[in-house]
Amino acid sequence: MSEDPDAFAIEPSPSGRLLCGGCAPHDSCRLGVEISGTQGDEVRFDVVCPPFWRGGPGVAHGGWTAAVFDDVLNMVALRAEPRLVTKSLAISYLRPVPVERPLHVLARIERHVGREWEVSAEMTLAGAALATSRAELRTRRPDHFARHKAWLTRQSLSRNGSHAES
Repeated sequence: MSEDPDAFAIEPSPSGRLLCGGCAPHDSCRLGVEISGTQGDEVRFDVVCPPFWRGGPGVAHGGWTAAVFDDVLNMVALRAEPRLVTKSLAISYLRPVPVERPLHVLARIERHVGREWEVSAEMTLAGAALATSRAELRTRRPDHFARHKAWLTRQSLSRNGSHAES
C-alpha cells in the first residue's frame, strides 16, 4: 500500500457520519452509535447494543460498552480535530447495559489545551445512569503511524514464541 498512513483523518462519510476507519467503508456504525444532536462542546448519541454483542443474558458485553465510549469520546472532539488518538480511557460500570434497547450517551469536551483533550460521557437508559467514562485524547503527531510501523517492523519472534523488541 503506497498511501501515506499518516494522512489518515476521520472525515464525514458519504451520508455525513463521522465513522472510524473500520466502519467508514460500510457507511454505518457496527457498534450501533448515531449522533442525535449537538450543542456547543456536547454531543448526544442514540445507541443500541446489537444482539451479537451480548455478554450475558440480555446484557451487553463490557467490551462493547468500552468501545462505544471510545467511539463517542473521540467523536465529540473529532468535530474540531480529525487526527485524534486515545491516550487513556476509564469506565465506571454502574448497572448492566441491556441489549437491543434504546440508550442515550451524552459526551462533552471538558478541557482542550494544545494537543491534549479531556472528554467525558454518560450512558443512560430512561434517565438512569448505566455507565460513565473519561478519556484523555491527543492530537496525533504527523508521523504517528509511520513510527508505529517502524516499531512493529523491529519486533521479532523469539525462540519461545514471545515477542521481543530488537
